[in-house]
Amino acid sequence: MSADGTSADLSAYRNDFARIEKKVAGEFDAGRRGRVLAICVVVLTVCMLLPQTSSAWSWTVFGSWFGDTAPVAVPLRIFAVLALVSGVVISTLALWLRRWKLASLAMLGSGLSSFFGLLAYWSQAGMITNAPHHPTVALIAEWLVMIVMTSQWLPIVLSRSPTDVPPRPHPLRTGRR
Repeated sequence: MSADGTSADLSAYRNDFARIEKKVAGEFDAGRRGRVLAICVVVLTVCMLLPQTSSAWSWTVFGSWFGDTAPVAVPLRIFAVLALVSGVVISTLALWLRRWKLASLAMLGSGLSSFFGLLAYWSQAGMITNAPHHPTVALIAEWLVMIVMTSQWLPIVLSRSPTDVPPRPHPLRTGRR
């Protein structure tokens, strides 16, 4: 086979190689951190099924946002929603699909959820009412799990090399002349 035949054969595969390279560049490998994150998702899911305070379960926290019948303070409601969305849903999707964008969203969401977890604990522990509203072990465990998830997602997200990011076209050179 001549050199021209080999070149023609390889040019037929160039699009396939580019597609595969783009797909692989958009994925991450979590390694052992993936197992830790999967365990965190399971623990967080179990904690979501337990009471958040001595008088409010998770479904009452999600179900009653406004009005005088709301059993908990606003930071706990925000924390519960962020923990559910970023800690369970987005983290599960990121671990399953292994996409950088989902991993970044999971890291940012779990970091924000960790902050609101502090505010949730503080607001429930400092609530002055006649009804018992102190935080339970499940709320504290959720908060600690979100801190662990943030500490596990951060190295994964920061491990992406700048060379893995596809180059963006220059904004002035993309226009027609």
